[in-house]
Amino acid sequence: MKTIVLKTDGTVSRRSKNPKTTAQTLQRILVKVVALAYAMFKAICNHSFEGVTPGAKSSNKFMKVNLMYLRQRAASLQNLGQSLNQFYQFMPLESNNWSPFAAIISDGHLPEVHVSIDAAGGHKAIVNSPGRTYADFVNAWGLQRGDQLTFVTVQKRDGKYEVNNARIVLNPRNADSSGAPMTTEIVNSQGEFPCSNWKNQLNFSAFDFDTDHFSFVLGRGGTVVAAGIIVSRKSHSKNKDDMWFRSNCQLVLNEAGFGDDLCSLAEAMERSYMTSDIDLESEYYLNNASQGGNGSTASITPSGGSGGVEPGQPSYSTMASINGVQQSIAGGSVTATAPVTTVAVGGSNLDDVTFTAKVDGTGDAINPTSHNANGASFTGLNVEAGHSLVVYRGGSTWFTITAQASGGGSDMD
Repeated sequence: MKTIVLKTDGTVSRRSKNPKTTAQTLQRILVKVVALAYAMFKAICNHSFEGVTPGAKSSNKFMKVNLMYLRQRAASLQNLGQSLNQFYQFMPLESNNWSPFAAIISDGHLPEVHVSIDAAGGHKAIVNSPGRTYADFVNAWGLQRGDQLTFVTVQKRDGKYEVNNARIVLNPRNADSSGAPMTTEIVNSQGEFPCSNWKNQLNFSAFDFDTDHFSFVLGRGGTVVAAGIIVSRKSHSKNKDDMWFRSNCQLVLNEAGFGDDLCSLAEAMERSYMTSDIDLESEYYLNNASQGGNGSTASITPSGGSGGVEPGQPSYSTMASINGVQQSIAGGSVTATAPVTTVAVGGSNLDDVTFTAKVDGTGDAINPTSHNANGASFTGLNVEAGHSLVVYRGGSTWFTITAQASGGGSDMD
């Protein structure tokens, strides 16, 4: 077996056709890890990347940046001569789809609010807050009134993992120089948030202030195993549509909170599985920091440049070859004469995209018989009349082919 090299730029140099090489096994694991992470965080990550259109392009961005991060981490271990066994612990487990890695869940140019987790003192998320006034907090983190803070945690409760979100707006009716204690600006003496008339979602089970920090737990409580905060800000421009800016946010982990769920490679392979049907939310969670809260769904680039798609991102054809006939898949569904035996999809930069298919959307996933940067092909299928073939990309539904008896539908548009 020849040497396999994981490059620090995220690419893999393959010098062997053995499908069980370290690099190829790692590649399959990482794609599955990131797809499942997106499924967990889709309510915010389908629109959390500044300058990228919400929906499919944000999903692709999430896949790209997180695959790059995980590959670079693996390459770093290799370069240090360390085993990758510890890396396989980040395989998705059956515990409610959660895969423990420091996922990048937003990207932008706004100031970051850094979060830590107190693994020894109750497993709560912590944010430093030097001083006790609203002005102290705003100045410490470079924020301004009207900014929205979206709190994100993964919490372990009763053996299962839950993603929880909460959002509050720094009260736009108070000046940034307010000298009032932060407890009264954000939380009043009864522990309640004075956030009337604003689009807040106050999903806190604990929010406690100390002398130089505050801690929080979301949802129904439990052990915080991952946490982060996204800052959002709506920019009003006379020359452009309203734009939403974001901060960078990479989750911090509390690995002590996972306990025995971190497992060996063999256990991870046995307990892992694929998800499907990643549906987009109709309302964008992060875009609610001002009245109306609709935001813009246009592709924007606040820092300059044009368009919201980076070079090298995947692009997909709106046509597919079904039984050798080209058909439009832009509408998400299409018919074909039974039996459906072959399906070929195309595009560019598709090396890292996971393609699968399922008959009637259930049962075992069918992998492509061939896959490269320009597309993927499924052959040897036998989808009979009255059944359908659901094709997925990156873990989410792409389009559905309904097989019909001869004369029941057209193969052409």
